[in-house]
Amino acid sequence: MDVGSVNVRRISPCSLRARLIFSIIGVFVSVSVGIVFCTHYKNYNTGLWGLLSGIAAAIALGVTIAYYKQVWDSNPIRLKSFMLTGCFIQLTGVCGFVAYLVLAITKNQGLVVYGEGYYLTCVWCFMTWKWGFALLLYSRSFLRSYAEQEQILDAESSVGKKPMYNAVKSC
Repeated sequence: MDVGSVNVRRISPCSLRARLIFSIIGVFVSVSVGIVFCTHYKNYNTGLWGLLSGIAAAIALGVTIAYYKQVWDSNPIRLKSFMLTGCFIQLTGVCGFVAYLVLAITKNQGLVVYGEGYYLTCVWCFMTWKWGFALLLYSRSFLRSYAEQEQILDAESSVGKKPMYNAVKSC
């Protein structure tokens, strides 16, 4: 394998800026929904799922900022824990979505804003799933960029070295 044939795939600055902007908007909107729905509309289900969505967006924002500041350069394997966190957040969002959808259908509920509005809660369960998926996707793409760099480093360190073979001969 020729060392010059492997290209490092770094995340483009435009993509990083887009991820940062989307995550900041996600945190702001989710926290706003959490506060408004809990205080004004007394819809605690929607408000708490909105806050959970904001937490997931904040974690995605933190992972992106850490990549931008090259924090992962020393130990990119830590990104695997964020990938796992994203999977658990997705699972939580899907379970919540199904549960609240079943509740809304069995109670013959329409679109209710005040009190227990289960359809709006389904929307924020989906948003929580979305931010869990974004966290998984961001962490995975950052980890892959480091993995490709490590392949290059491994290839460069083996250039000029002779392969080691066992000196034991069969009789």
